[in-house]
Amino acid sequence: MIEYENAAPRARISLLDYLQQQGWKIVRDNGREEVAGLCPLHRESRPSFYVNRRKQVFYCHGCGRGGGLLRLRRWLEAAPAGAADGLLEQTYRFYQQQLIHSDAARGYLARRGIYDEAVIERMRIGYAPGACLQGFLTTLGYAHRDLGQRGLIDERGRDRFFRCLTFPLIEGESLYGRSLDSGIWRHRLLPGSKGGLYATPVGSRLILVEGLLDVAALWQAGFADANTALGAQLNNLQLSQLCLSRARLVYICFDADTNGSGQRAARRLSIQLRHAGVEALRVVLPEGHDPASFFAAGALASDFQGCLNGARP
Repeated sequence: MIEYENAAPRARISLLDYLQQQGWKIVRDNGREEVAGLCPLHRESRPSFYVNRRKQVFYCHGCGRGGGLLRLRRWLEAAPAGAADGLLEQTYRFYQQQLIHSDAARGYLARRGIYDEAVIERMRIGYAPGACLQGFLTTLGYAHRDLGQRGLIDERGRDRFFRCLTFPLIEGESLYGRSLDSGIWRHRLLPGSKGGLYATPVGSRLILVEGLLDVAALWQAGFADANTALGAQLNNLQLSQLCLSRARLVYICFDADTNGSGQRAARRLSIQLRHAGVEALRVVLPEGHDPASFFAAGALASDFQGCLNGARP
């Protein structure tokens, strides 16, 4: 037990009791020393904040902060509301503005079949031209150190998302980048977990795809229940979200890779979901296509609905 600062003489409270008095909830309890939940010091959707009952200490694998009760109190009482989100929010807005002025980025979207301004705005798609993010953010008072620690720039001050379309991952306090070039990498995320599903499942049906461009293409075609796990491998949080959501039917529409990897991943996930009591059906697209390329090649909403109608366990 740790003595509570400025409390009545000899009054004591445990770190866990203090957190629960502040509304913090345990998400995972191994029944032994450690419990885990969402970090009270920054926004996140995947539990990365651990409390050790015996040692009376905490550590967050998301923001890297840790210590005892007094240190936690100081951080909670000193942090203004929303301060942890300010840097990323400014980055999201800056990249959105850059997309407006980039013919290359808008041309890439058009070639991928994404043209609906309402969808582009809703997803807050942006573009990172490079060589300008640091200058913009420093004029707002952010230090070079802040940008480096968050993973927005490298050790030489260069934009890590250079020549990428950008997609804010707001719930997970992260950012996804899709390169316009065919270099050594095409996908980039900020350091840390990719978080949960892209959007909170709200209906009784969900169409799960691999990528954010796939989500954009499906939303554009009228399939508002499309969602993504940012890849074909789901983490524990994403699986929990699917199993605990209102969605009683999940269509798994992974890429129809020529090597069959997308369909193998879809089959594994289908089995996992059915064991958890969720009906899951695998959608098969024409070989070599993902949902975005399917629509970009000329498919209509009725064509995709036909694929859904033909889905099998």
